[in-house]
Amino acid sequence: MNLFLAALVALIAAPAMADSYLPQQIPDPRWTPGVVAEDGHDTAQVCGRVDGQTYSQRHRKTPAGLKALVMKRYGQQPGHAGDGEVDHRVPLALGGADAAYNLWWEPGDHHGVVWTYHLKDKLEVLAWNRVCGKRDLPLAEAQGWFMSPDWRPIYCREIGGEPCEALKAGQ
Repeated sequence: MNLFLAALVALIAAPAMADSYLPQQIPDPRWTPGVVAEDGHDTAQVCGRVDGQTYSQRHRKTPAGLKALVMKRYGQQPGHAGDGEVDHRVPLALGGADAAYNLWWEPGDHHGVVWTYHLKDKLEVLAWNRVCGKRDLPLAEAQGWFMSPDWRPIYCREIGGEPCEALKAGQ
């Protein structure tokens, strides 16, 4: 619990610089460096079910107040996410922590950006299927996709498509 409080204090105390990041298509590493949960390094834990619940279902407990602080940090009005969401940099489904340093506000389709939470969700599903379904991708490598400074080139390598043309053009 002390780690949570320390993260919360850091999130509140950090200078508000969100205006220069809107809309943020990748997490700001100062606020959201990404965190793997204590048991999130164990493939059996991450891929297994306990009492019928997935790892993500067992660990999704983000308090509304923490979501509001994250939204403020990223220049959004708390309670009015609109077409965007507070998301986990390292996905819960891949062992990411449900903690302040793993949360960021990610835009949806109506923010004038190419890269949205919908595209990141596709990469998350692909990564989970490879780690837990096919078992041809090590969990640590999949987590690294999201801990990297920018998840978009990994999306282009693994999925490809039209958004990748925008990335090449600097969007």
